[in-house]
Amino acid sequence: MTEDQLARRFDADQIARRVSEVASSLCSEFPGGDLVLISVLKGSSFFLGDLARKMAVPVGCEFISARRGQGADHVLQIDFRTEFDIQGRPALLLKDVVSTGVIENYLIGHLRSQGASQVRLAAIIDRTDQRTTDVVVDYSLFVVPRGHFAGYGMEYQGKHAQLPYIAEVSGPSAGAAAGQ
Repeated sequence: MTEDQLARRFDADQIARRVSEVASSLCSEFPGGDLVLISVLKGSSFFLGDLARKMAVPVGCEFISARRGQGADHVLQIDFRTEFDIQGRPALLLKDVVSTGVIENYLIGHLRSQGASQVRLAAIIDRTDQRTTDVVVDYSLFVVPRGHFAGYGMEYQGKHAQLPYIAEVSGPSAGAAAGQ
């Protein structure tokens, strides 16, 4: 059996540069602060940490997890890791990979129903090949039409989250990557 291969796609400097650019844009868009950064666990946790440190305005940080079934077109469960009040505050939902947009669309709607004044979406990877909804990724570090990725907090088969870069996975099990 052939092993999966990891090929470096985006290095740590490229990631840091893009995070700084996104932070600068957010500071311009929300000069008064009060923005809540909401990480969809687990893959966007590194992104949240780096982005929060680059912000020149006050931000809050929260964590949620969302799951959907294999092949399902709907979200099965959302867990708020901390209770937080979003009423009247702008929110930035941070995701590792946006592909179909189903989970993101659901979460955006949920945050709006909880009274968020605005909801924006940011992704490490905006993977456009499987989009099935009209979800808009407002801020993406990288737009990639297809592929499976690991590193910078994103796991592949429970491994490789620690990598300081983003690798593209190829090989026999690349088509079975969870969440990608």
